[in-house]
Amino acid sequence: MSLGRVVMAAAPVLALFVAVAWLQYGRPTARAALVCVGETAVLTLLAALWFGSLGSGGWWLVFLLVGVLVSGAERGLRFAFLRSPAGPETREFLLGVARYVAAGALLAWRLS
Repeated sequence: MSLGRVVMAAAPVLALFVAVAWLQYGRPTARAALVCVGETAVLTLLAALWFGSLGSGGWWLVFLLVGVLVSGAERGLRFAFLRSPAGPETREFLLGVARYVAAGALLAWRLS
């Protein structure tokens, strides 16, 4: 798999992550944009490894589990340590998981 193909696959995922950050928190700052770039890079490299070596089957389960891991850890720790209300944390958790599954769909479309 060429680097150009991986970069081109990362572009719509970065746009998705920035758009979701914009909807959630307002206009992203430079730091938030860098976080989106880093998150996109790691997820795209994981997808390139998955689609380049293991095939395209079960991609939705991989990205669902990664989304649950990332969103669940972040929201769970915030809920546990900061005693934030469960309703907003559950909504943020589901949005985070949906964001990762949507990113996986974009990557499956671009890399498969």
